[in-house]
Amino acid sequence: MGNFFTSTQIYNNEKLGREEFIENFCSKMAEEGYIPCDDDESELSYILKFADNCNWVTITSESYGQGNAESKKDTGRLAKMLGTVCVNTVCIDSDCAILELYDKNGKKADTFTIGRADDYFGDDIPQPSEKIWKSFLSKDSSWEQFTQICSSDEVFVEDGVSKLAPIIGMDSCNINFSAEDADEIDTNCVFLDFKSARSFITMSKNGKTVETQPKKLTLNAAFKQLFGEALEPLGFKAIKCRYPYLVRVINNEILHIITFAKVIGSETKFIIYSGVATIYRNEINFDQSILFNTNWLSDTKKYWMKNLYEDPDGKSFFEKQSYYSFDDNETLLSALELALRHLKKYVLPVLDSVNSLKECIKYFWCYNSNLRIYSFDEDFHNEDKNNEGLLYFVIDDHSDMMNEFAYWSDLEKKYAVKYGSNLNSLENYIDTINDFRIQQIQKRDKIYNNASDYEKTMEEIKNRMKKNNEYLASKI
Repeated sequence: MGNFFTSTQIYNNEKLGREEFIENFCSKMAEEGYIPCDDDESELSYILKFADNCNWVTITSESYGQGNAESKKDTGRLAKMLGTVCVNTVCIDSDCAILELYDKNGKKADTFTIGRADDYFGDDIPQPSEKIWKSFLSKDSSWEQFTQICSSDEVFVEDGVSKLAPIIGMDSCNINFSAEDADEIDTNCVFLDFKSARSFITMSKNGKTVETQPKKLTLNAAFKQLFGEALEPLGFKAIKCRYPYLVRVINNEILHIITFAKVIGSETKFIIYSGVATIYRNEINFDQSILFNTNWLSDTKKYWMKNLYEDPDGKSFFEKQSYYSFDDNETLLSALELALRHLKKYVLPVLDSVNSLKECIKYFWCYNSNLRIYSFDEDFHNEDKNNEGLLYFVIDDHSDMMNEFAYWSDLEKKYAVKYGSNLNSLENYIDTINDFRIQQIQKRDKIYNNASDYEKTMEEIKNRMKKNNEYLASKI
């Protein structure tokens, strides 16, 4: 699967410096009835990404989805609010990118595409307006260069978009920026949260002040309150960052993580994610969007399905959906209470059992987390940041890995029978994973049998322990 993302470029027509731009943005938001606030009070949140010597500022939000209508609506609103031009960029499966320009009145003024647009538009492919776009051409760039890039056919459309960016004064990296890329320690990233300037209206009745509308409870604040209080006695603590991670550390080396993310494109649906990590992975990072970590965190439905639960409570809910939804304060709290009951019933027993590194390996096999051994000739140090393959060397494993493989394959067969999966396809998949097991053993033993590689591996383990422990000490 290719990449999907949505972002907006704001034309900095007044050539404001970074702080001036932020101040102006907040001022304009205040005119629309929104004031800055802490993230746990946030009703609207944005991520701004700046670049040196750039005429455009990138803005995105975790609420923007794949080709999300909210993003397009926001782009027009921001253009009108700031009195400038904004460009909304939507990337579809790395095949095609759609760029829409909104004028200072908030109206869509032009649309064009890059990449394999015929797969989505047929013969009716919108072309860029020279009259509109030529005014944004940077020095030493030409209209011919612009149109040539628009008509190019890159394997990944993001490459074409990156090439187009400097032609019109944008940053090559920022034009592909999405909320998943946001990192709190990146000084070019600015996180802005807003709430209604008046969360309720007051009126006088019989000499008394009456609230006619209760203050809106945010999902972030409600999660921290409800989940935080319930899980604190079990050893979970809130991480010191803008994202709502609850973390429990076991034996100073194993992390149990619980968090949530809004369903992409929705403000009223959320998913609870949980998982396991160790200090022996390449990197632990809670400063990036939760969406960045959902490739190794699992939703509660996955725990329910993997453990083959039959109870009516879970069945009536998870056979229909994996998310929880709400409309107001009352239903928000009800949804979180249900999510917490599900977590305690289906997730915590699993996490509680993962209290040793051997249990971690079993967990990673079961929940398809990255547990891969890299040989040094495969660019060992550039492996996936979430990979846990070095655990085999931490526990000095010389086994044939059959226990974990048999446990996993037996579970997959039971799972397939229960949910009516194709058993022939499953057998082929099991054979593929068995081949992977054999390859893993060969790569592991190659390192064990090479004194220099083994020494480098153990040194890498020490470096990761030091780096990740220092990071965790600053966050917990």
